[in-house]
Amino acid sequence: MIWGAIEPAESSASRLRLDFGLRPAILRFNEWAVPGLGGAFFVRQLSWACMGLRLAQELEGKSSAARIAEGLEALASWISVRDSKAVRVEDDRVQGKRKFAGVTALSFDAVSRGGAYVTVPFRRAATRALPGLGFCHEEARFNALSLTQHGSELAESALADVDARARLVDWLETDTTRIQRVGTALRKSLLPEFATDAERALVNRQVLAHAGRRTIASLLHQIPVDSLAGEQGRGTFLGGLPDPAMRARLATCFAFEDLRAASLAATQELSDAIRGGPLTAPALAARASVRARFAALEKEASALGARLPQDAPAEATAFCAEQASGGPLVTRILGLCFRVPMIFSVIGERIDQGIGYSDELVADDPYGAAEANKGGQLPIPRPIIRLRRLLEEAGESFADAR
Repeated sequence: MIWGAIEPAESSASRLRLDFGLRPAILRFNEWAVPGLGGAFFVRQLSWACMGLRLAQELEGKSSAARIAEGLEALASWISVRDSKAVRVEDDRVQGKRKFAGVTALSFDAVSRGGAYVTVPFRRAATRALPGLGFCHEEARFNALSLTQHGSELAESALADVDARARLVDWLETDTTRIQRVGTALRKSLLPEFATDAERALVNRQVLAHAGRRTIASLLHQIPVDSLAGEQGRGTFLGGLPDPAMRARLATCFAFEDLRAASLAATQELSDAIRGGPLTAPALAARASVRARFAALEKEASALGARLPQDAPAEATAFCAEQASGGPLVTRILGLCFRVPMIFSVIGERIDQGIGYSDELVADDPYGAAEANKGGQLPIPRPIIRLRRLLEEAGESFADAR
């Protein structure tokens, strides 16, 4: 059995996530939307990563920084699940909920092997954010990162308790030593809700050190994030961006999210249609509901295609050309099905259920979509949602906070 971010016991996580072959474009547009943020959306996500890099130095290469960082977040999740009196932990800063249920002790070795904890750890989503927010010097791989002064400060703020630090080092060094009893100091050094004032202040300062992020944050204080899914809210938001180049890029990011939403809706319509058995593409094209979904998809593909600049991701350009070409609907249906082979099996014009067929589909997020239940299914660039959440946890007060 593989423990991962997709867990059958969780309704939202059991849905198949689709990227339509657009993953490189998604990453590029994410960087356009909020530069340097990566997949960061809570303070301790960054602290765990910096702690991993710091403790890897302390252990002098006994274990990789990535393995240590993932071990720390796994230990924090296990403590959260063990402490919870609820049947299910709802906090999306906690992973491995199903795996850790009923586990009474935990060793570093048990959670630090590939896929043993989750398939998409928070550490992976923080890799781009660490240099982007000034906590590390720029490198492509997590294990090659080195802490800046700010990164060292963040790690040391979380590791301030001497006893908790010593216990973590012992747990990491011996590999098979199992932690069973968890004291207050260790709990406060790891759990997301116990991020210190120093950690929060430092993250807040680093996020707002970038002029573009600062501008977006200022607008989010005035505009409820959910309203960005609508024309009026978007217009107000984009109109508040003083830099024309930044405004054009954000407008493109919103158009890309509209395209992804329309693609998902069209795919869901096809998936629903073949639930009772296979159909041919011409038979699907004859359905009014399918025609309506693909008309909406064509509209969004045309709108995005008209906005794409010369340096736009090639994957987005190709997708727009495929769905906005005005070509035969049968061809466009087959083209979309070929982009999601887990859902559809296509032989000639016959479309059947694929090996990963699912009743309910969601849009993929390259960073694991941990924030999906916080507005991630709205047609809003995910980094804007993440930025709002990170700043709120780091001490910013938003007027529409619930």
